[in-house]
Amino acid sequence: MISVADRSCHTSASRALASLLLFAGSICLASSAFAEGRFQDPLDVPARVHTSVSGRPLMSIARAGASLVAVGSRGLIITSNDKGRNWVQAKVPVQSDLLAVHFPTPTEGWAVGHNGVVLHSVDAGRTWKSQLDGRISGPAFKAFYEAMGPEGAPAAKQLALNYQAGPALPFLDVWFEDSKKGYAVGSFGMIMATTDGGGHWEPWLHKIDNPEYLNLNAIHDIGGDIYVVGERGQIYRLDRGNDRFIRTDTGYLGSLFGVVGSGKRIIVYGLRGTVYRATVKGGRWAPLSMPNQHTITAGISWNSGIALVNTAGELLVTKKATNPIQFRICPPAKPMRLTGIVALDDKSFVVTGLDGVRIETVCDAP
Repeated sequence: MISVADRSCHTSASRALASLLLFAGSICLASSAFAEGRFQDPLDVPARVHTSVSGRPLMSIARAGASLVAVGSRGLIITSNDKGRNWVQAKVPVQSDLLAVHFPTPTEGWAVGHNGVVLHSVDAGRTWKSQLDGRISGPAFKAFYEAMGPEGAPAAKQLALNYQAGPALPFLDVWFEDSKKGYAVGSFGMIMATTDGGGHWEPWLHKIDNPEYLNLNAIHDIGGDIYVVGERGQIYRLDRGNDRFIRTDTGYLGSLFGVVGSGKRIIVYGLRGTVYRATVKGGRWAPLSMPNQHTITAGISWNSGIALVNTAGELLVTKKATNPIQFRICPPAKPMRLTGIVALDDKSFVVTGLDGVRIETVCDAP
C-alpha cells in the first residue's frame, strides 16, 4: 500500500476520456506547462487564477452539502454557494486537467484526473491538497505486484506499460462510500482503493475481473451496491463478501461512461446514446430504446426518475416509474458538450460542459 502521509504535495489532474475524447478538438491541453520558456511539470505548478471562471471548460460537478463543486481543465476547481448563480475559484496545487469529483460528506471530498492525481478537500472544495499522483503510485504499485510473485506478474506487466511514458495516465472517476472508504478507476484497467480517507491507496487490478485491462470509466454506488463500467460494454459489481468486482458482459461492444439509478431502476449509458437497464439486480442487462444517438456523458437520479446529459447539450429526463423506461428530450437553449449534472430542484439542474457551467430548466412534457 502507498502512504501519502508526510509527503510533499505532488499533484496533477485532467481527464483523457480514453474512449469518449470529450476534449478532442477543444481543450485537451497537454500535461506539461511552459513559463518563460522553461518547462514546468503541471504536478508542481498551482492552478492559474482566473478573473472569470464560469465559462471555462469543466468536466464534472458534485454537491458538497449546500455548495456545488465543479472541476475542469488545467487544475480548475470552482465552487458556488448560491445554487450555481455565482462561482469562485478554489485553491488547487496542480495545473493538470481534472476529470471527476465526489463529496461523501458536506465538507470532505476528492477529485481525480490526469497524471494519476488525487486531490483532497476538507472545506467543501474551497482548498485542496494532493494525496497521490503517478510519480508516487507508478513505482509503488509495480513494487506491490512484484512482491506478490507469479500471482502479481500480469498486473506488474500491465503497470509497466501504463507508466512507461511517465505518470500521464488519468484516473477517470472517484467514489467514496464515506469519509474513509473509497475507490478510483481509470485508463487501461487502473483501479485502487483506500480505507483511511486516502492516507494509503492499494491497487486493485487483482480484485476485478478485467484480465484485458480495459478502460474503467466510472464508478458509482446504487442502493449499497458499487458498480464500475467501462469499455466493451463491461459492467463490474462489487462482491463485498469476496472483496472483488465481478464482471457482467452486456453484449454491447462500445464504451459505457456511467451508471445511475435507485432501487430496481438501474441503468448504464455511453457511446452513441446507448443505454442498458438492469433486468436482474447486478446480473442481466437489456438495451433501452433511446430518442437519438448522441453520446451520453453524465446522469443522476432525480425526482423519482433519471436525468441524463449528452454531447449535443440535451437533457434526457424520465420522472415516472414507467415500464419500459422512456426518456424525453429537452433541447438546449444554447448547444454545449455537456459533461456533468446535479439537480437543484424538481425543475432545474446545474450542468457543466466544455463551455463552462449554467442552469438548465426541464422543458414541459409534450
